[in-house]
Amino acid sequence: MLPWDVNFSGVVTFLTVYQHKGVSDMAFITDGGGNVISYAEALDVRDKDQRVFEANEIDFTNVPDIPGSLDNYIEDLTQKSTNRINQKIRASARWREYLDYTGVGIDDFNSIPPIDMDLIISRKPDFTDMCCYYTLKEYLLPKIADFGNPESPEVQKIQYYDNKFNDLFTELLDILDWYDQDNSGASDSDEKMLKFRLNRRTRGLKNVTRVR
Repeated sequence: MLPWDVNFSGVVTFLTVYQHKGVSDMAFITDGGGNVISYAEALDVRDKDQRVFEANEIDFTNVPDIPGSLDNYIEDLTQKSTNRINQKIRASARWREYLDYTGVGIDDFNSIPPIDMDLIISRKPDFTDMCCYYTLKEYLLPKIADFGNPESPEVQKIQYYDNKFNDLFTELLDILDWYDQDNSGASDSDEKMLKFRLNRRTRGLKNVTRVR
């Protein structure tokens, strides 16, 4: 949907479409129904590390259901990465704490509600970056890395992107202000939960701030 429309008199009229599944600040991939299926596009991954694609030929011909192009292959991987990220969030103690804080009761720990990607309404560039890091470190770089040589640039990049991913993943769970739990169109104060270190002298201690 475009944020404008043209009426019969030829006047361009701005439409208010900044809704849950309207205009966003990042290009998440959506399906035909407007539901988010991936946090990153192929272009996002390419832009994150152009040299990987300039210096190497990524072979995707040996995968099931061979994609029509490298970009299609990359976006298959970003969808796979998105699913893995969502499962990691769901498996975290922090997510269970957040659900309890926002009033979502968990009667059975075997059926913890998953994250709804359509309810992510802020910090979308961070989710895109995190998806790119995961795709590079888990799927693309291992295809070309020489693991017999620890000094291989690709092996070192895997560690680099692993660190970047873990840092951002932890930050997003520590500063949980990006989710619209009640599907109201905004992340209200009672839907935000922040964790922070108390101070240097109490290093190692953590506290939870509930934003009211």
